Order: sequence, then C-alpha cells, then structure tokens
Amino acid sequence: MSGLRKSFHKPDGRRLLVMTGMLAVAGLMATGVAETARAQITTDTSALGALGGAAPEKPKTEASPARKPVHRQTAPAQKTGKSPAATKPETQSAPPATTTAGATPSAAKPAKPPPAATIPAAPPPPPVLTPLVIPVELHPFPIPPDPQPSKDAKGDVVPISGGLRVTFGADSDQLNQETKNGILAFANMLKEHPDVRALVDVTASGVPNDLSRPRRMSLSRGLVIRAVLMNAGIPSTRIYVRVIGLPNKTGIETPADRADIRRSDEAPPEK
Repeated sequence: MSGLRKSFHKPDGRRLLVMTGMLAVAGLMATGVAETARAQITTDTSALGALGGAAPEKPKTEASPARKPVHRQTAPAQKTGKSPAATKPETQSAPPATTTAGATPSAAKPAKPPPAATIPAAPPPPPVLTPLVIPVELHPFPIPPDPQPSKDAKGDVVPISGGLRVTFGADSDQLNQETKNGILAFANMLKEHPDVRALVDVTASGVPNDLSRPRRMSLSRGLVIRAVLMNAGIPSTRIYVRVIGLPNKTGIETPADRADIRRSDEAPPEK
C-alpha cells in the first residue's frame, strides 16, 4: 500500500489519472448514447488529498466539437385519419407582403381609358350563298318524224266547242293538207297560251266482237297528231292522248273515225 500511495503523489500518477478520464469521455462520445449531450467527469480532490501530497491540478476540459443533429426517420403513421405532430413542416410560408400604409394614391399612375366604341353607320350586307351547280346531263325526249300529208287521204276539219275535230278515212291514219293545217293552227294557239294543254280523244270504226282493232287504229291516229304538234314546238308534256277505240254512239255529226282536239281550259266535263 505504501508503494501505491507514493505513486499518486508523483506527477506521473496524476497525469495517468487525467488521461484515464479523457479516455472515458471519448468512449462515451463514440457510443452515441446521447446525441447532443456533452459528457463531463469531475474528480474529488479531497479524496486525492487524503492520500497525501498536493492536490492535483484540475484537468483542462476540452470542449467536444458540436455534432450535427441526426434526423431520424419516424415510423409511418397508422391510417387513422390524423397525421402525427412530428410530420408538420418546420418552415411556414411567408405571409403575403402588405402594402405600406404611407403609399399615396398619386403614386400609382392611372390606366389609359379604353378606346371609344365605333358603331357602323349601316349593318353589314347579308351573306350571299352561291348555289351549288351540279352538272346534270339532260336527255330531251326525241321528237318523232314529222308526218307528211297525203293527197289521197280523206278527212276534213270541223270546229267544235273548245277546239276542232279532225276526221280520217276508214282504216287509215294519214292526214291530208287541210287536216294538217288545222292541227298546226291549234299548235299556234297553244304557243300563245303556255298554261293550256291539248286534250286529244281518238276513236275508230269497227265491229263489237273485235275491240282490239279499233283501239290500235285510234292509238296510231293519236300518235300522228302528237307528232305534228311536237314538230310545231309543243312539248310532249302538254299533249294528252286518250285512246277510246270503238265509240258508243255514232252519227252524221259524230263519225266513228275522228279525233277531237280541245283546249284543257275549255274542255266539257266528263259524263
């Protein structure tokens, strides 16, 4: 024991004690038990004095360098609808800058007034739509050949109410010069009245037991009259030919082989 006591009185013993304390401080800092806390060791000089010798000098404590704070990641909060307080942002948005109370209205320059509205003297003209032109190939109705009069053809022209009556020879559809001129005169009247149509009723003689023959002859005579009118400039849409065939009644004034040509605006009502 006497040898141990003597060792503490020597300067080397006190130096060993100070170094032991510094090593202990360094060990605590390395373990990271306390992140920002600073360790400090105090020695009881009275205990050293009881051993004998002068009190050792107080060791100079060296301030440990400040450590940077370590940000620990917090555990994700449970889905309870409430966010933990630790997740609140530390920085808050800066408040909006307010205008100084001492600013005077004269400092702001007045904005230029908008230009005055101009009202036209008259409304704009309505838009003109150009009609779409579609080329359509027209196919005019072919005009039949012009029937030529025959010198041997029998027949005459008799005026009737609203037109004229043209007679034919039995079993013949030929026209003589007189009957053709009468049809041309009727065509000139139609040209002067474009809203009037020509109604042509054609009959033919025959026997009651053969109705087909007089109907075919009536059709042939009606087509001859129609051809004369079309060659005179009357369109086919204004000519209505009605084939009657064998007439119901015949007489001196109403022969069986005839064609009654009437104006549509003066035609007698049908019985």
